Order: sequence, then structure tokens, then C-alpha cells
Amino acid sequence: MHPDSHPAIAPRGHRRLRSDNGSVVVEAALVIPVLLAVTVLLVWVTSLGATYVRLLDVAQTAARQAARGAVVETGASGVDLAVTEVDGLVRAEARQRVSPPLAGFLGWAVTVQAEAHAVPEWSIAYDVEEPGGMR
Repeated sequence: MHPDSHPAIAPRGHRRLRSDNGSVVVEAALVIPVLLAVTVLLVWVTSLGATYVRLLDVAQTAARQAARGAVVETGASGVDLAVTEVDGLVRAEARQRVSPPLAGFLGWAVTVQAEAHAVPEWSIAYDVEEPGGMR
């Protein structure tokens, strides 16, 4: 094969028919937004996990307070808390809607939910006889 017949190899003074100039810029322009989107998604998923842990703590505290007969306070803004008694257990459920970053204008949101249960504690003082007949 003669060197002049190959399109990538041209004799002096002639332009190459094929050029790689600009291909790196095009590849970077395509890859960087994808990498940025994946990074934002990973940060959001991590924040969902942190939100779940916080809601679980709120639900556990509320269930424990309700089981003791105390007044239940959420203490967290944006958290919906419901305390009920089911089958002899105090059940506390905490919910919060979380929007992904940069997509809040689309109205997308995920509801994160956590629940906890506690056994009611009775504060009734029982009249128990001491051994030996003494009270």
C-alpha cells in the first residue's frame, strides 16, 4: 500500500483528511454532565439515609415518651408524627417529604418513613407485702 493512499497519512503540504482535533473536548462535554448527575444522585441517596436515621430517632423518642405517659413533642421541623396504640404497644410513626437537589422545581419528592414501638409502662404503685408480714 502506498503511503499516499492512506487517508491518515498525507504527504507534506497536504492536510490530513481525518483529524482527532476536538474529540477530547466533545468527549468531556458528554461525560462531565453524566458524572455530575451521578454525583448529585449519590449525595441525595446518602441524604435519604441520613433522614431515615433522624426520623427513626424521632419515632423512638416519641414512642418511649408516649409509653411513659409523657407529652410527645416532635422537636423537628417538617416531620409528621403520629402516635397510636395498637395491640398493647405504643406505635410512633414519623414521616418527612424530601425533594432531590436541583429537581425541586419539578415537584419530585420522596416520603421517608420510620416507625418505632414501645411497651406501655404502668406507673401504678402496687401494694406488695414484704416477706415476714411487714409492709
